[in-house]
Amino acid sequence: MLKKKGFCARIVASTENGADEMKNKSKVLVILVILAALVLSTGASGASGASATDSSFPDMDSHWAKGNVSALAEKGIISGMDDGLFHPNELVTTAEFVKMVIQGSVGTFPPTGAHWASGYLGEALRLGIIDEYDVNGRDEPLIRRFAARICHNTLTNILEEDDEPNISAAENLEDLHSCTTCVWGVAQCYMKGIMIGRPDGLFDGESSITRAEAATVIMRLIEPSARLPQKAELPNEQNDWLISADEALQILSELPGALLVDVRDREEHDGGYIPGSICVPLTDIDADLSQTAIPDDRDSVIILYCQKGSRSQKAYELLTEAGYINVYSIGGVEDWPYELECLGCQ
Repeated sequence: MLKKKGFCARIVASTENGADEMKNKSKVLVILVILAALVLSTGASGASGASATDSSFPDMDSHWAKGNVSALAEKGIISGMDDGLFHPNELVTTAEFVKMVIQGSVGTFPPTGAHWASGYLGEALRLGIIDEYDVNGRDEPLIRRFAARICHNTLTNILEEDDEPNISAAENLEDLHSCTTCVWGVAQCYMKGIMIGRPDGLFDGESSITRAEAATVIMRLIEPSARLPQKAELPNEQNDWLISADEALQILSELPGALLVDVRDREEHDGGYIPGSICVPLTDIDADLSQTAIPDDRDSVIILYCQKGSRSQKAYELLTEAGYINVYSIGGVEDWPYELECLGCQ
């Protein structure tokens, strides 16, 4: 009985040792499987495209935008294509640009619909960064003036940055006023050094933006230290051509011959204007000053305004070049602290 008991005990011990050994082998097998999966996963990532945090792209080694692309890649804001390259000269779509803007300034948003960027587009629309027509053209190449508008909306609505009041340096862009609704956005991005002009003195707002250009714009948008701000050019050291609303009212009350001129388009003027002002569009002043309601007397006191200040500044320059010596500007009607009038309003 003792021998049998001892034999059984050895069998039990042997069985338990065997079970432990099997458990250890199973653990090793599981570890090997996990390691193999990781290796395969890494290999697949390298074959199908650079990961979101891979900041090294072979086609960016000697490219002028390498630093900006690498910085955004390290932040997980941009990634390479399926071949592991960045393709800096390919055009960026509206959806791709909006995704970079929102991810860089707000955060990550998963798809809410069938389109891969629907989450980002929806958030940008909610924040007033884009409009419905941007969503409709989400897969089309983005043009520069639209990129400027999106960036300016981001500066205002998300980053809460104040606009640059003096955009005189932007007036050096020969095509700044080619799109009247784009002037302020383009000027702000130019003055803040987020988007710079072309070597030929143009902003070139109708041309498409490349992936390398987009990365540079996004980097400057979210990192102020990366910007190339433009120095404002003041007409004189005192800058006394810019006056306040109260100063304008005082001049108008004391000098009956003083003229308050709205240089916006007629439709804009009719929608809301400063009482007592007349409408003389900037385009008319630029085309033929003699055919406008501006007096011929170069000593006339003229006070200008527009929507935000850029067109009144341009009108100031045109009038002073024409010999007028008493020209002032109150900037934009948006800053007027008193009531406005409008045609057709109740």
